[in-house]
Amino acid sequence: MTIHHDSQPRSPLPRFELGCNYWPRTSAMYMWRDLDLGEVRADFAHLRALGVRTVRFFLLTEDFLPAPMTVPKARLSALVEVARVASEEKLLSIPTLITINMSGKFWWPAWMRDEHGAPRSLFSDPTLLRSQALLVESCARALSGDSSIRAFDLSNEIDDAQRLPSRDAGWLWVALLAGAARRGAPGVPLQFGAHLPSLMADTHMRIDDLAGLLDEDCMHAYPLYCDAARGFLDAELVPFACALTAELAARGRAPLMHEFGICTAPPGSAGVTIRDDFLGTPRSQYLASEEEGALYYQRVLERLAATGAAGAYAWCYGDYAPRLFARPPFDTAIRERSFGLVRADAREKPVCDVIRAFASRLVRNQVPFAAAPKVLDVGVEAYYAAPEANFRRLYARWLGG
Repeated sequence: MTIHHDSQPRSPLPRFELGCNYWPRTSAMYMWRDLDLGEVRADFAHLRALGVRTVRFFLLTEDFLPAPMTVPKARLSALVEVARVASEEKLLSIPTLITINMSGKFWWPAWMRDEHGAPRSLFSDPTLLRSQALLVESCARALSGDSSIRAFDLSNEIDDAQRLPSRDAGWLWVALLAGAARRGAPGVPLQFGAHLPSLMADTHMRIDDLAGLLDEDCMHAYPLYCDAARGFLDAELVPFACALTAELAARGRAPLMHEFGICTAPPGSAGVTIRDDFLGTPRSQYLASEEEGALYYQRVLERLAATGAAGAYAWCYGDYAPRLFARPPFDTAIRERSFGLVRADAREKPVCDVIRAFASRLVRNQVPFAAAPKVLDVGVEAYYAAPEANFRRLYARWLGG
């Protein structure tokens, strides 16, 4: 059943699209259990005032698929309401439909675990497969006909949550979900939240396979999580990852930097390196000063425009309220508390001035664009025969060039 309908034609996208990833400041990943549409509206209005065009938000699978083959109507209604608010605030929406890996925690629905507590296979268990397809089709159908739906993102960095058994299994899983989305909402573009492991490791979620099934090529890149970077604030890693994605996809289309950003220290504080939990492993992370964070954004945005990207989405809108810090993921993943463009009390960080100024220059056609430079010097199969070594070698050449 289609809940929401708007038959207006889709407007063309700009040459460079500014977007932002979104969870509410006061509820974070608990958004759908404690939905405050007033807060959402105020946040979306602020994003539009900054010059942001698109908001990407997330449907936590725990909430939208609480039992096998069960998608609660109340959740679908809430999804429609959030999309409606975005549309009324003149934003486009990208709902991420399968969300298990999010912000330093794997949010597995209890029913997806076996009797020993281990997750069952997302990619081969028949009940899990049918249930995921139902969720995707139900959400797509609920939003079918709404011209403010910019795209559907099938999933977010799923290859961290669970190892795929094979390349074929990855292709089949994405094909299953893509078919479900297209049944529910024909004509809406499809994306997938791929990240650096799809460029640096044999995760079986290959960029060329995704490109053949979907309508856009997307990448997430953070120097914080990549030891090939020159440091925590390496502004070249993001545009390089985007350009490499375009060549591995080999579809002749500009790639979208779906996520990039930097976590920050408290206002007025210098940057500081901390020891933080990263998916169960201790890792050094950097909380930049707010001024360092603004400069990082400025450099990355300029370089993405100059290297052929289709756009960039900030991670993320807001820092999270301190009352959430005792709850997962913020109890262990300290960095996740402060990736926002605004502070937890909604006051702007200096990066907002960068976003606002860049957006204004885009409107006035004052941002210099260039085609993506050639990155690959081997074929796609040869690249994926040794992805980490090839990534490091090509990145060193990018920096030297």
